Amino acid sequence: MSMDTAVTANIIATALMVLTYTYLYFQYKHGYLAMWMAAWILHEIRIVFFEVSFVEQSAIGISLIYSLLCFADNLLMTIGTLRLVGRQIPKVWIITSLVVLLCTALGVLLKLPIEVYIVPGTLLIGITYISTGIVVQEVNIQGIGKRLTAWTFILLGLHTLDMPLLLTINWFVPWGYLIDGVLRSIVAIGTVFIYFEKIRDELATKEKYYRLLAENATDVIYRYQLIKPAGLEYISPAVKLLTGYDPADLNTLRQMMRLVHPNDRGKLKKIIKSPIENNESSIFRVIHKNGETLWLEPKQTVVTNSAGQPVAVEGIMRDITKRVLLEQDVSRLDRLNIVGQMAANLAHEVRNPLTTVRGYLQLFGNKHEFQHYKEQFTLLLDELDRTNQIITEYLALSKNKSIDMKKCSLNEIILSIHPLIQADAISSNIDTRLELGDITVLYLDAKEIKQLVLNLTRNAIEAMSAGGQLHLRTDSNDAEIILTVSDQGPGIPQHILDNLGKPFLTTKATGTGLGMAICYRIAHRHNAKLDIDTGPAGTTIHIKFQRK
Repeated sequence: MSMDTAVTANIIATALMVLTYTYLYFQYKHGYLAMWMAAWILHEIRIVFFEVSFVEQSAIGISLIYSLLCFADNLLMTIGTLRLVGRQIPKVWIITSLVVLLCTALGVLLKLPIEVYIVPGTLLIGITYISTGIVVQEVNIQGIGKRLTAWTFILLGLHTLDMPLLLTINWFVPWGYLIDGVLRSIVAIGTVFIYFEKIRDELATKEKYYRLLAENATDVIYRYQLIKPAGLEYISPAVKLLTGYDPADLNTLRQMMRLVHPNDRGKLKKIIKSPIENNESSIFRVIHKNGETLWLEPKQTVVTNSAGQPVAVEGIMRDITKRVLLEQDVSRLDRLNIVGQMAANLAHEVRNPLTTVRGYLQLFGNKHEFQHYKEQFTLLLDELDRTNQIITEYLALSKNKSIDMKKCSLNEIILSIHPLIQADAISSNIDTRLELGDITVLYLDAKEIKQLVLNLTRNAIEAMSAGGQLHLRTDSNDAEIILTVSDQGPGIPQHILDNLGKPFLTTKATGTGLGMAICYRIAHRHNAKLDIDTGPAGTTIHIKFQRK
């Protein structure tokens, strides 16, 4: 084989490696790819401009540049490979390389035989290649790339070590260049294999962690595809805990709509139809498999294609039911505080004049000359009493109203007003049922609890038609004493239920809209909670008192 043929083959192979690593670097921007690219460029320059000159000429400048290119090529390729496998090149090796490079330059300047001054360099480079091969072999990366690169580095190191000897055999020099080019090409191919195997392992590990995170997150993670075939591409298993439905039950839009509260389905359809214009967060209500209503808040982003058209919606959905209920309670209490402040002023400004007016009406009504106006005086007194009752209800909402908390038996309070409840029920042809459990005493304001029970029972009686049943029950668990008031009415409409406790909200023609507001205020003052279950079969209200 001629020298020209060997060098030409080496030039072509090196050019292909330069193009390969240049493409990889500009595609992925990794530092070690830049080092490999630079190493192959230097190798190409060395072959094209200096190989023949180095062999055939003995010019000092050419020999120095050739030696520098050899060391730089070796340095870049080795550091790049070690960085790929997560190792650092020892500082001792860099220092040794500089010392050997100076020795080589000194040999060139002293015009020593080539076989002499290239020995330190070839020895260093050969040992470096062999060491690099051993290090690569020990790396925890699966695939053929690791073995191919490791053994080729070792063979390239052994071939480098015998270079001074082979340079003395003229017929073997072209073969030596060809072997060197083939081995370097195999190293390049092997490192590409390692690179992609490493990327594949990293992607698999990241996917494992992301999937572990998604499948164990309490929030629901989802991706909804907007283009055909539209539907959920992914939804995390947390949806099972949240809604009671398996992810497989929610593939289509129709299946998703089944979960959404009827009043909120329009929001979801609007977002799916125009996701970019309607991408702001909005709260949805969903119906749990057990019938419970939950509030969810999605945080999502719209995925678009290169043309800017939406192709998918990705996001996280969080259960904010507790937050919404707390906000409703706070809002309700704020409104009650406003009404309470009004009540305090109203009591002083209105009650005194009303007392005066009522006294004079009673006085004039008893006079003989006004007897033929008896009915009118009675009507006026009744209206004044009704006005006074309204003021009393306002006062019950007062934020600063003093309460007298004493140890009381909730059962005894109910028994004391049971005759009044029965009288109201009998007048409306309603049956009453009393079921008092064995409960402990509580710190209560007896007057306020009486008012709470009377308000709830009157609402229940008025909600039922003749023949219905009113059920009062007391019970307890480890943490609470529970008073339950149940009726067999038609249930509370959703729009009323959502605003229950708001002052002046009423469905009665003659109601003030303060009854339930007073109940919420009394419950709040007693650190109790009202839970309401309602439906076509009736309404059940649980008043839960905390044990002290």
